[in-house]
Amino acid sequence: MAYENIDKYLEATSKHLGIEDERYGGGYRAIVAHRCWVDFLFDKLEGDDIHAQQIQSFFAENPLFPAAHGKTPTDALAKLNQKLGILYTFAPKDASYKWSAIPNFVLKAEHDCDPDEEQTWYDVEWDEVVSDLRSSKLYFYEDAKAQSGRLTRRNLHALINFEYGADFTLLDGL
Repeated sequence: MAYENIDKYLEATSKHLGIEDERYGGGYRAIVAHRCWVDFLFDKLEGDDIHAQQIQSFFAENPLFPAAHGKTPTDALAKLNQKLGILYTFAPKDASYKWSAIPNFVLKAEHDCDPDEEQTWYDVEWDEVVSDLRSSKLYFYEDAKAQSGRLTRRNLHALINFEYGADFTLLDGL
């Protein structure tokens, strides 16, 4: 089975692909992110019941994030491949990376600015979303959500408040 979208995404981003079984709930999770964040996410999935439930809630509530769940490793990879094909358009590139991953969505957060400055926005990176999940609280995801807003944990806030249009209805169940 070919995973063309995964191949192109990895070549475009130099991210890490991780796939592991989920201790809590069964099945397998495939995730694409920077290596340290893939480790963080899998550590949560393999942690105690509360951490596992918290990170599973994050994945369930935020289907835009590049991760997928399946009954088998192959099923998880196939769903991640399908999801990446929905999220990105891939274009050839004449540089060190063979592909460009052009998002089919707009996910932006506010820059800090002074009251007299015009508000500007930046493109949210997945690594920054995962960074916003860090919390010393047992219910880390609930805490991060509660603390997220326009000025704090703004990357997570942007993802939580993303408006899913008709183009993204296929993400449900991936």
